[in-house]
Amino acid sequence: MRVPLRLVFVLLVLCSAQPGLCQSTTTSAVSTPGDGRVAEWMYGEHIPAVPALPFSGKVELELVNQLQDGTLITHKTYNLDARDSQGRTRNEARNWINLSVAPEPRLIRIELYDPSTKTRTNIFPLTKTARQWIVGPTIPAATPSTPTAPLKPETTRENIGSDSIEGLPVRGLRVNQTYPSGALGNDRPLTIVTEYWYSDDLKINLLTKRTDPRYGVQTVRVTELVRQEPDAALFAIPDEFKVFKETAQQSMAQGSGVQEGAPATDLAGPSGPPAAGIARAGVGGVSAPRCIYCPPPSYSEEARAAKATGSVLLRIVVTADGRAENLQVMRRAGYGLEQQAIETVKNWRFKPANGPGGTPVTCQVDVEVTFRMR
Repeated sequence: MRVPLRLVFVLLVLCSAQPGLCQSTTTSAVSTPGDGRVAEWMYGEHIPAVPALPFSGKVELELVNQLQDGTLITHKTYNLDARDSQGRTRNEARNWINLSVAPEPRLIRIELYDPSTKTRTNIFPLTKTARQWIVGPTIPAATPSTPTAPLKPETTRENIGSDSIEGLPVRGLRVNQTYPSGALGNDRPLTIVTEYWYSDDLKINLLTKRTDPRYGVQTVRVTELVRQEPDAALFAIPDEFKVFKETAQQSMAQGSGVQEGAPATDLAGPSGPPAAGIARAGVGGVSAPRCIYCPPPSYSEEARAAKATGSVLLRIVVTADGRAENLQVMRRAGYGLEQQAIETVKNWRFKPANGPGGTPVTCQVDVEVTFRMR
């Protein structure tokens, strides 16, 4: 199986002349380490919507990057996630901890899913807004071939035994992905090793450890696990938040840039002139961001079983240091491919847009991720 990827930037790119849009106070804390390697963002825990297996827990994320002189650079954060007996899920996204700003990581987004109504909700605490939509069926999309798609790595899997985490039995799986010389600009084979420790009792990984020579060691660990019915308030939108309900037509349309948390006034076509303080790429000396590290996405098990194809359109914010943040799904493909696209693009790295004078600026852009089996 080969899963090629097509990356499309919409020409109407909206840029902010101020670095760190929506996250300006912590952008510098997660910027490029001194040896030029990036502190890659980690998504966190994937929680399937399985009923009758309630839990809540603290998901700790850690990235440790060792420089050539032996110096260790460590980033940490955590999310408070949960699933109730109905199968409703809650996933958080937070900034890295920056003790010079605050002792606790800032909450950026809360993702809710209700399998009984197939309703997804993204809550944005910074703007006190929420976006809500019904997950629709697969949308077929014809896509041209991509002869320049990145080479797929050679992948091997190995069972590594059993253990116990948070009092639950887990079984281990080690996945080795080896890219041949030249696949990523590497002059020798490059191997990424990921260990998954899976709990059959909860149907989630309680520990994931990924070792990538380019970024260091990434760890996602579930701690403070409580196997009880979580508070129903965790799956509700706070009363003071404004809710924007999106129709399937709105969600699938390719509109021009809309700032995070703002209502979508006309997603079927280009919006009007940009708001004050927002510049367009190509206007006033502002360039467009360009993806420089774009590994292809992986299929979800559901999509692989259904042999589904399609494309997912994401609206993202490319920060002034080239990271993808504040991802919103603008067009869906079903079968869990939206989540796969989000997890993939969050790890992409960009050459950021430049403002007048060559200064990097934060920029909002649309990206299309195409899934196709061969």
